[in-house]
Parts: sequence; structure tokens; C-alpha cells
Amino acid sequence: MKPEEYPGNTQYMRYEYHRVREGPNYFVSYYKNSSRLIYDPKDTWRTLGTAKFTDTGKALKEWCLLMDETYGVPQRDKWITHEATGASEASGRKDTSFASEALEEDNPCLNTKMVT
Repeated sequence: MKPEEYPGNTQYMRYEYHRVREGPNYFVSYYKNSSRLIYDPKDTWRTLGTAKFTDTGKALKEWCLLMDETYGVPQRDKWITHEATGASEASGRKDTSFASEALEEDNPCLNTKMVT
């Protein structure tokens, strides 16, 4: 997907929020000639160092928290409810391997044939 860009990006400071289908969403920060991939919105804000107390830093913190509340929290809630209901086992394909049959039956040798 296309990353959500922070509206106050400049040539020397750039922040993006990436939404992904698999795995957790993340922030990418480009600041002081380094780039970082960060999952926590507050850690993203902390990359500014002492500049986090400026008006731009406070606006960045609000934006990071807004992005996390808008996209990150619903994603994590969906994972929690999906795992709690056991939907991952019910919605997947049935395991038809020999190992699964051996666990279900009393005698795993009943379903085998002898080669002569």
C-alpha cells in the first residue's frame, strides 16, 4: 500500500506510516542522515531527540498517535479476537497427513498396508 506521509515533512526530516496486510504496521523515519523502521508511535516521536519539545515535534507526536489509533489498534484487535475464537484452526484446511491420522486413531498401523 501507499505510505501515509506526515504533513510536516521537509527535506531533512521525513516520516511515513506504512500499512501492511501481513504483520504489524510500522513507521519509517528519515532524520539526521539516518533511517529507521519503528513499530511504536512514541519511539518514532523520540527519534527527534531534544527537538521533540518544539511545535513540530508535538505535531509529529499527535500525528503518530493518530495513525496508530486509526490503523494500528483495529489491526491488533482483529488479531486478538481472531486468535481468541480459534478461527485460525477452523478456517484453515484440514490436516490430512499421516501424523494427524496417527494422533486421532488408537492404533496408527490400522491404516497402513504391507508391501511384499
